[in-house]
Amino acid sequence: MHEMGLVHPLVDMVVDYAVQAGASEVKAVYVTIGDGRDIVMDLMEGLFKHLVRGTLAENAELIVEHVPYRAECNECQGHFTINQFKRSTWTCPHCGAERKYRIVSGLEFMVNRIEIVRGTQFADPNATRGAA
Repeated sequence: MHEMGLVHPLVDMVVDYAVQAGASEVKAVYVTIGDGRDIVMDLMEGLFKHLVRGTLAENAELIVEHVPYRAECNECQGHFTINQFKRSTWTCPHCGAERKYRIVSGLEFMVNRIEIVRGTQFADPNATRGAA
C-alpha cells in the first residue's frame, strides 16, 4: 500500500499551501500520475478523502491526469508504450530490440494546480490538518 506514502504528503502540501495563501477552502487538486507508479486509484481517492477530513481541503475534488508508461528505444530512438507487467511490450515495435530502452514518461507524480477560495475566516484555527 504505497499509496499512503504518496497521498499523505500530498494532503500536507495542499493544506499547507491553502493556509499560506489565506484560503477559506480548497476546491480542487489537479495531479498528474504516471501509469508506472502502479497506483490503485480507488485506494488513493479513498485515502485522500479520509486524510482531508476536518481540513480546508475537506470538500476538495481530486482530479487525476494519467500519463502512459513510455519508453525510447536505445537502438532506433523510437517511442512506444510499455506495460511493466506484460513482457511482450518490452520489445521495441519499430526495430525489435528487446529490453533496450529508457523510460521517458510514466513515473510522474506531481501537483499541477490547487484551486482555492480565498478568504480569512477559519471556523477552527486547529482545523488545518486532519487526523491520520
